Amino acid sequence: MVPEEWPLAAPAADRPVESARTRGSRRLASVRRDFFLDPTYRLTEQERALMTAMLHDLVSTVAGDVLATMPGNGVKAPDAAVLAFQLSSSGLLDREELVSLLLRRADEHRIATAFAGRAGPRKLPLLPRLVGDTDAAVAAAAMNLVVSRGRRRDAFGQPRIEPSDLPPREAASLTFAVAAALAGQAGAVRDDLAAAANSVAARDMAGASLDGAVAALAEALEVAGRNDDGMVEAAAEDGEANLLANLLASRAAVLPDTAWGYLVGGQDGGLALLARMAALSRPTAARLFAEFGALSGASVEEEIGKFDSRGVDEVSAAHQWWQLPAPFRWASDALGQSNG
Repeated sequence: MVPEEWPLAAPAADRPVESARTRGSRRLASVRRDFFLDPTYRLTEQERALMTAMLHDLVSTVAGDVLATMPGNGVKAPDAAVLAFQLSSSGLLDREELVSLLLRRADEHRIATAFAGRAGPRKLPLLPRLVGDTDAAVAAAAMNLVVSRGRRRDAFGQPRIEPSDLPPREAASLTFAVAAALAGQAGAVRDDLAAAANSVAARDMAGASLDGAVAALAEALEVAGRNDDGMVEAAAEDGEANLLANLLASRAAVLPDTAWGYLVGGQDGGLALLARMAALSRPTAARLFAEFGALSGASVEEEIGKFDSRGVDEVSAAHQWWQLPAPFRWASDALGQSNG
């Protein structure tokens, strides 16, 4: 269903390889990690290019926000790639939540591209249909999602990430890191840059994230009594992975990130367990497996077999596992006691 390769998002995203390669222990450590990395988890060149392009754009946006709060200072932001490389070399961009968001957006784009490339006649996609919905709350939430997505596309239709998409603490950390990098190139205005970063970091961006817009639409559908098998099938058919994860999460009484892990991220138990937790009918589950099973390499027949074999006790145990506090689950995972 989903192709292994897809168009490069940023042909020049990777820094050119110099004829004289860095040698010594620092490079050897990186080579050892790369050489023995499980190919199953390795980024494709397309994923790497797209994530790099999104990161550079995000760093550039943050730098622009910081400098915009102190106009007339004469400080100009350096090239985004140069600024991002400086921050990356210092380890300031190697943050789990930031990288997780980059990977998720790359996955969403890959899935959407694959579904958009289908041949044959198709009806009007789900989201435009919901924009014209007779339920005012559903229509408004759908329009807000359309607008939010539009703001997160560059001139070439590639995805972008805005600072509001990050958790507040992550956005603040990135803002101060960018400001510090700018101050390193303009030491005379260091105090002003620090104050500007503090002002930017203090902004209230609650509800402005793309994930928030998706969650709002899923909630509106839930309130309207529309989170049924038909809506799940429509979202799956259109490759609306994020919306689908939110719909299934609501039905399964788990967090959207948990549903995403089962849907796309290779969470143990796979789609079959998610479908059982969400109480999908067998035909709807089969449709979900047909549309998204290729992400894990599983066939419809394999997933249907798992779906049929899942007992009530197993589904109940999974539900109980995901109701536990996250730190407890993380510790249990580390101890090899995971049940999710």
